[in-house]
Amino acid sequence: MTGESIKMSEIELLDFEQVASLCCVSQDRVRKWVEKRCLKSLSPETEQVRCDDLVDFLVQHNMTIPASLLPVEAKKILFVFSSETLGYIYITFLKHFFEKLRAEENFISDTICFDQKVKYKILTFVPDLIIADTIGAHDKALEIINFAKKIGAFKILAIIEKNISPNKIAELKAANADAVVTRSIRINELVETIHTLFK
Repeated sequence: MTGESIKMSEIELLDFEQVASLCCVSQDRVRKWVEKRCLKSLSPETEQVRCDDLVDFLVQHNMTIPASLLPVEAKKILFVFSSETLGYIYITFLKHFFEKLRAEENFISDTICFDQKVKYKILTFVPDLIIADTIGAHDKALEIINFAKKIGAFKILAIIEKNISPNKIAELKAANADAVVTRSIRINELVETIHTLFK
């Protein structure tokens, strides 16, 4: 890789040598990722990868995204929810909503259940905003909020049920959740809340 100070996010294609350097692996490892179809390549002959495909690969495999790959204005959102609510239409809707935000507003988003390796995901993904759906997982959400606030300056948005007890709301605020909204929030209000947290 040349010593030029070109920010990777300003170019669209990376060769395997650049990918290897950014990910601290060998070029053979990058070729294996491509051969196994984990990492999309334009073609094996050209040995080139789109930056967006590399970011997708890193997110899916819980690998740290080098800052040089991200556009300056890119923000990372991690949506955490209870596995018990996975089948809820609301959760499915929110997952699609974050994918749409990614396409339209240059956000990078990922989702994970509380009972998976959330702390590890926070450490590798390093989100700018953690959205914690507390329904069915209030104590787990509190634990993650406390963990996130101790290790970094993450913004936290907690989603609660409409009829949650005032004590539980107080617990979330005491854990320094930056915003608390109900599931009944309108989508445009949710977008506005997210933008406000990023200011």
